[in-house]
Amino acid sequence: MADNPNVVNIAPAEAGAPAMRVAPESKGFKASLYGSDEPLPKEFVELIQKLELELEMPIWMIVHDGDGKWGDINYLIYEAFHGAKGQIEEKKPVGLLLHSWGGLAEYAYKIVRLFQRRTEKLTLIVPCHAKSAATIMALGGNSILMGRDAELGPLDVQIYDTEHEEYDSALNAVQSLERLNAYALTALDQVMVMLAQRTGKKTDVLLPIAAEYATNMFKPLVEKIDSVSLTKKWRDLKVAEDYAVRLMKEAGYPYSTAKRIANSLVEDYSTHGFVIDRSESAAFERTSRDETFGLGLKIGEAKPSTELVFDALIPHLAKVTAIGRIEEIQ
Repeated sequence: MADNPNVVNIAPAEAGAPAMRVAPESKGFKASLYGSDEPLPKEFVELIQKLELELEMPIWMIVHDGDGKWGDINYLIYEAFHGAKGQIEEKKPVGLLLHSWGGLAEYAYKIVRLFQRRTEKLTLIVPCHAKSAATIMALGGNSILMGRDAELGPLDVQIYDTEHEEYDSALNAVQSLERLNAYALTALDQVMVMLAQRTGKKTDVLLPIAAEYATNMFKPLVEKIDSVSLTKKWRDLKVAEDYAVRLMKEAGYPYSTAKRIANSLVEDYSTHGFVIDRSESAAFERTSRDETFGLGLKIGEAKPSTELVFDALIPHLAKVTAIGRIEEIQ
């Protein structure tokens, strides 16, 4: 019989005794595409493996903390997944676990499309948080499995501000203009009411006076707005919305539903860090002709045992960078 390279011989204790053959000790496990030079924590590996058994599907991971070249969704991560696309099981259910603060919408879209083109059912798994561009990725799942305390976020593009040397929210600039517009209209209405009550004059006489008052009040603020920069931010937000619509359409959402959800994620939330929890992600209620609450996403039902795995995973997610599948170190 040919020797098995996975076992080693141990000398017998007595002459003539048969040789003992035992498997060498495992060197541990790593992430297949990128991770720490050290083996992944044993408990983290066991929890991912348990989750694969719970969900009956292989699980790929994008777990990172926002630091370093592999800390956000970018070209490097897309290239790693593109190089491993042949390992995605064709026409079978696949899970993609996300723990990410976001990154670039373009690469978020391209990574999810790699999976959508190959699997018959893509489950996006969010134990804790998937924000910004990671929310775009979550939208591409045929279902989204969220932990009980997990959260998504608005589709708010982060743009690097060279003057202040920091990232800034495109939503901040766009919503600032919207707020100025709302305040200007409110000021116009208030002045019209006050003048009408005090003077008794007709609307056509008072309107030019009220309009001049509101214009003079807000003109200095509006003049400080960089129209070119604002237009670029509007366009970047539109890009995120368009990618989200396309991923949801491929995931089986009707176009009108996908458009509504994507538009809501761009326009209906006030800050980049706004928390959209599991119940709000699943709910959808029309509160008036023009207003709604919730997103109406395809949120899957997690079993109690799966919830326990999510809860146990959360302490590890902030400490681990793991891109790809769990694989044994050779």
